[in-house]
Amino acid sequence: MLPMLLRQLVPPSLYGGQTGYSLFSKLDRRLHSCASTEEAIDTVDNFKNDLFRRLSARFPVAAAQALTLKTLNIFLAKYHYTARNTSLLSRPFGIVVDPSNVCQLACPGCVHSERSEALKLFDWPKGTLTQSCFSQLLGIYGSYAVGVYFCDYGEPLLNLNTPKLIRIAKQYLLGTALSTSFSVAKFDADAYVESGLDFMVVSIDGATQPVYQQFRRNGNLELVFGNLRKLAEAKRRLGKKTPVVSWNFLAFQHNAHEIPLAQRQAKQLGVDQFRVVSPFGVEWDDPAIRPASVKTEVRRFNWFSTTNLPQNWNPFPDNLESQAIERSFENPWDRRLIRDEATTKGHTCQWLYKNIVMDATGRIMSCCGAARPYTNLVFTTIAAGGLNAYNSQKHVEARSWFSSPGAVSDSSPYCVKCEWDQDVVNIGSAEIRRYFRAADAAFFDRRSLRLLSDW
Repeated sequence: MLPMLLRQLVPPSLYGGQTGYSLFSKLDRRLHSCASTEEAIDTVDNFKNDLFRRLSARFPVAAAQALTLKTLNIFLAKYHYTARNTSLLSRPFGIVVDPSNVCQLACPGCVHSERSEALKLFDWPKGTLTQSCFSQLLGIYGSYAVGVYFCDYGEPLLNLNTPKLIRIAKQYLLGTALSTSFSVAKFDADAYVESGLDFMVVSIDGATQPVYQQFRRNGNLELVFGNLRKLAEAKRRLGKKTPVVSWNFLAFQHNAHEIPLAQRQAKQLGVDQFRVVSPFGVEWDDPAIRPASVKTEVRRFNWFSTTNLPQNWNPFPDNLESQAIERSFENPWDRRLIRDEATTKGHTCQWLYKNIVMDATGRIMSCCGAARPYTNLVFTTIAAGGLNAYNSQKHVEARSWFSSPGAVSDSSPYCVKCEWDQDVVNIGSAEIRRYFRAADAAFFDRRSLRLLSDW
């Protein structure tokens, strides 16, 4: 444990430790000069054995293989993104899944609001994610990705198997996070603490029930506080620092005055950090709910818990999906997907190159945007797309429209007309940095992390 902590806290230059920067910078330069995808793949493969050799001196074989794949996959995704390729050999390095498409709340602006449900504004079928469906997704992408975010529009805690799904993700050495209202009657605190969950966002937009329920419709604040106490007690009893718990407070005009009280409550309840967040406008759904003009901030109550936690990077070393990782390591890139494409520039949507989204019924989405009947954001299903889900016809078509923009028409993919922020993904640069720092902050030093994340 002491050597691990030293590697996390002490710059490697102070004790002669080796970093990956020289290798990564050389790979990055060579990829920048590649004139074709085939040349880029050959370049990545030429660096594979050297990177694995260096990592295997620091990690067991399966972990070294996984880190090699995850690192090279990011560099390859960076190449595809820079070239604006439409058919990708890289896999998504971020995975967003909904354990449940159902939510017991009816917050304004959500697919589950009363107005949305009554008018059927969204194409959002009810369903619960099965272990087999999630395992299929990770069997394809888990060895290459760095993180899974267990939430989109549903309440993940309504799926009683969510702790099992988290544990499966950790067996692929994935960072794990989820977002919850925490207003659930059945909550097994021990199961979540022991699952390997890294981070839990708890959305609580008020300090008293009358104020809280104005946005969190059907929510029970005392139930939320009770679950926070259960989780804090379970972490103490089991001797765990994870999951790190963040109370996220969406600041509206009706609740901004309760921010000071909510901060005090958060500290008393054992929360690790308190965040004031600027919400999206939901006036289209409820004109009475309007964002407040307040300063966003993060207040940390436990600095050790909110830094990287290397001890949770690989919490189940004896139960890794070693065979699946080895198969991916031996045959990482499907060269049949290589296409002769001219390098282009211009704006594109980062979701199409970085993350993949799946709802609880196995539908593969283009992004975290909620599908509406007319938007056609459902690109395929995991059952139908399988190994090619990230290169479905609609994925390729959407990337193609961005790389070679034409006159936008009714037949254009909705992605090119989307009004959402196309430069921010759920698992992006910050998550890459956190992931590799937790794995080995000495080898993946600051300069190395910049090469991996700053694109």
